[in-house]
Amino acid sequence: MQTLYKTIGVLVGRDLIGDALIKLPFLWALRHAFPHAKIHWITSQGGTAYTNLLREPTKGLIDVAEEQPEWLGDKSAQAPHFDLLIDTRNRWRDALDAKKIPHDLFLALAARFVFSDRRPPFWLSKKPHMVDRLLQLVELASKEKAVSTGSLSVREDMLAKAQQILPAGKTYVGFAIGAGNKIKIWPRYKFEELAAKQMDKGRVPVFILGPQEQADYAALAAIMAQAKFPLQERDVWGDEPLGINHTLAVARCLDLAVANDSGVGHMLAAADCPLISLFGPTSAEKLAPRVSSGLVIKAQEFGSNQMKDISWAAVDRAIDYMLMHNPKRKTP
Repeated sequence: MQTLYKTIGVLVGRDLIGDALIKLPFLWALRHAFPHAKIHWITSQGGTAYTNLLREPTKGLIDVAEEQPEWLGDKSAQAPHFDLLIDTRNRWRDALDAKKIPHDLFLALAARFVFSDRRPPFWLSKKPHMVDRLLQLVELASKEKAVSTGSLSVREDMLAKAQQILPAGKTYVGFAIGAGNKIKIWPRYKFEELAAKQMDKGRVPVFILGPQEQADYAALAAIMAQAKFPLQERDVWGDEPLGINHTLAVARCLDLAVANDSGVGHMLAAADCPLISLFGPTSAEKLAPRVSSGLVIKAQEFGSNQMKDISWAAVDRAIDYMLMHNPKRKTP
């Protein structure tokens, strides 16, 4: 019989928007395994996106967010007791300090779980993807297979506006063409060729462009009259500054999306949008977003580690395959 933990403490280090999005499958798995526990999310380095940008969409996943609490750094302060304490930080000194916090069961990634009260079999190789290593912590605690897929909640008013821009009845294929690092960007002309092919097949290309991509918006809008640019529809959204809620709402209306290794790719994954992820110099094995339905296309499949060498025709075939095997999603 599974142990019932009333209080769970999760220790994390840096927890900016990208870090928090990557950790969502772990958080979903933890909440699924322990639906009635009070989960404390505790940072040791700065704040967490779960208290600002992601606070609203993650309601129900985290009960208490504690940003660098006094008791974590001050040995004279009385730390609270946790039935289950999980250290995700992967540093042995942090794990040693964390183990001093009152707890019933302690689990830590550091040094291949050597400080944990429970450990995976010694013969198991280290999992390359950070999410898989985090999910091991949930499985050690629950003694069950982790269920790590989910979809962040979307404000009803935001979803209604997204549906106004992308009304039901058509097949929408999203394109997230940017990335924080230029080496992770597939050339725009290949996205253009891919979008044109989708229009030939009766589908609607949907470009997800942030404020930093205004030049791309002008160029794409000039040559693709049938394409949609939902985040640029300011007359629909109103005066609220663009944020993750807008992207989540748009993602819920898409049948599929194609994204570089980027923050927007992880936002689409947070809505559990069917996703084709494009990888080149970065490691898909370590960083690919987790979705219920997804494919990864790597430059290495084309004899290179450069994004430009990924064939647009191969991505087009992947779109056809995924749309064939994924019935059209219904937005609530």
